Amino acid sequence: MILTGPRSTFELNILDYEYQHSASNLDRNWLLMGLRTRWQGHEATLTAPLLLTWELELLVKWLNFIATTSQPLPRLQFTEPCLSFECLSVSATDFLLQIKLDCEASPYWHTDLSSAFWLPVIPSRLELVEATEQLREELCAFPERA
Repeated sequence: MILTGPRSTFELNILDYEYQHSASNLDRNWLLMGLRTRWQGHEATLTAPLLLTWELELLVKWLNFIATTSQPLPRLQFTEPCLSFECLSVSATDFLLQIKLDCEASPYWHTDLSSAFWLPVIPSRLELVEATEQLREELCAFPERA
């Protein structure tokens, strides 16, 4: 999934399950994510277990709802508090999203460790729909494991 704006980019990709074999239902469903961010000339890439399979499904539904209804939803937060999504505004042509990046998801250029970095991105409706489809396709390859 790629979301862009005039001065920023956010890319999120599923790399694998974090744990291939585990007795814990929770551990079996952690996803190892590749994250790439760009903001005002800075770019950072990292790999971390940021989302559970069902949380990624919630993100797909959240993005899809916003793209199809043009109605913002409350902030979407996850088990790992280092990542969250918020839709601040909707216009006829684009969306203002803020993505919280904290702790292991924080980009290297954000040096204030006492606060999270909020990355603003302004995708078009088409880009948001395409990003939702990309995530949905990736999720099919990494379903929830019982």
